[in-house]
Amino acid sequence: MKVLFITRCYPPIIGGMEKVSYELTTHMSSLVEAHIIANRRGKGYLPLFLPYALVRAVYLIKRHKIQLLHLSDGFMSLLGVGIKLFCRIPIVVTTHGLDVTYQHQLYKWLIPKCIQKMDKIICISRHTREECLRRGVKPERCGFIPNGVNGQEFMLDEPDLRLELARLLGVELTGKRILLSVGHLVKRKGFQWFIESVMPELAEDTIYVIIGGYGNASAGNEKEAYNSLIHKLGLQQRVFLLGEVSLRTLKVAYNTADLLIMPNIKVNNDIEGFGIVILEGGSCGLPAIASDLEGIRDAVSQGQNGFLVPAGDAAGYIKQIEAYQPTGEFNRRVRDFTLKRFEWSKIARQYLDVFQEHVAK
Repeated sequence: MKVLFITRCYPPIIGGMEKVSYELTTHMSSLVEAHIIANRRGKGYLPLFLPYALVRAVYLIKRHKIQLLHLSDGFMSLLGVGIKLFCRIPIVVTTHGLDVTYQHQLYKWLIPKCIQKMDKIICISRHTREECLRRGVKPERCGFIPNGVNGQEFMLDEPDLRLELARLLGVELTGKRILLSVGHLVKRKGFQWFIESVMPELAEDTIYVIIGGYGNASAGNEKEAYNSLIHKLGLQQRVFLLGEVSLRTLKVAYNTADLLIMPNIKVNNDIEGFGIVILEGGSCGLPAIASDLEGIRDAVSQGQNGFLVPAGDAAGYIKQIEAYQPTGEFNRRVRDFTLKRFEWSKIARQYLDVFQEHVAK
């Protein structure tokens, strides 16, 4: 089968959608004859990328007799409508969340109409599927395939990882409970809420490490707000903002922490499509305590790879964190469950089934 993949989000740019695009195209390349048109220069290059991708796609489809086109996200369905003017080819699009619900006036009028015209919509969570259905996508065209993870990408089997993290933080970690959050410091992630509402109520031996950039133009103000809150609450030796880190540091954190915390809060029209960091941590045997919200529900299975708590329920988070007792056996179960359900080779096979179904029509 010959498949053309077009993505506006691709490494070396760092981000969740970039990661998904890279892993999907890489794993699908072992299953199909894959051709890729990728924007590797970030959002600023998009106005130039879109017309280039349109012309390039039409050329490749005709030149190589491409049998199916896959688009990386809902916004790219705009390009899919253009390609349909020149080529009779089934088009599959993956939707993530914000690419469906984004509230710009023109966007929310135009993009759902374009998504409706695609032959198949693969949603990374059931919540994203619900958002697509609300915007007029036909149920029979709208399916669900979760994101995936590479089983060995984040795993470290080395001694003294806790000492390495302790040196990085500049604190002693012996006998400490380490909580970890990974993601952009944006409101919906709930990190600020967790610092203010949960951390002061936890035992003094609880350390909270946050990894991730600020993600927008107000980064300076956000960083200042976080640091001001930490100082106000006297948590300078318990809460650590590491910002963007190397892959090595991220691996050390995943393999050292006791719990991954995903304390998302409800923010109108800014949904969490899935929660890929839960899979990354789970591949290292790290269980998650996360908000029972939106696409996170498809990343966490209660008692299997973590625990769900109602969003904004500080008492619920405190109770679950204090009740959790880490054991090597449970960590192994978390890793086994994560790889059995979410390993990328299995996810790619689910995509292949969809592709084959539409090429056969």
